[in-house]
Amino acid sequence: MVMNTTNYTSSNLQKHTSGNPLQRYLLGRFHTAAGALLARIEPRPLQILDAGCGEGFAMREVLAELPGAVLGLDGSAGALRVAEELNPGRGFTAGDLYALPFLPGSFDLVVCMEVLEHLDQPERGLAELLRVSRDWLLLSVPNEPLFRGANFLRGKNVAAWGNDPGHVNHWSAWAFRRFVGRHCRIVATCTSFPWTLALCRI
Repeated sequence: MVMNTTNYTSSNLQKHTSGNPLQRYLLGRFHTAAGALLARIEPRPLQILDAGCGEGFAMREVLAELPGAVLGLDGSAGALRVAEELNPGRGFTAGDLYALPFLPGSFDLVVCMEVLEHLDQPERGLAELLRVSRDWLLLSVPNEPLFRGANFLRGKNVAAWGNDPGHVNHWSAWAFRRFVGRHCRIVATCTSFPWTLALCRI
């Protein structure tokens, strides 16, 4: 699919549209791991929020198989334009992760992939995700320091020792489980190099 990305770019868009076979393989494994965690949810969720959906790649690759209605939310108008093109017929809205425009318990499942590492106040962001979910939460973040190491070895962000400029939180798999477990019940976790994923219940 050829996307019209005129006047818009992001590191996430570049990552998901890269022709690098290794990167595409790792993303495929990551999406498969996320799908396997979602397959554990019974009954199947009917109202789903993709919080921080970005350009909609997770919605296309992971959430498309779910039978429920999926709404994507992001703070970037450019990312939402790409997401709408990539996911025709899906709903999208602009919003702030720190102040989600929904009533408590509005969704059966809230998905937030590759977002929390960008937040200056991750506890506040997580609290909002928990507030609007009535049951399930799926999270993912980079598994550090493996993520930075992989970047460095392929020559990305070398001056910052592989750290992406927007990443302000750096959790190992253990540290992320500890962080999330303080706020909700973790049902299952897994690592898919170089990411950590957690499926939680409210």
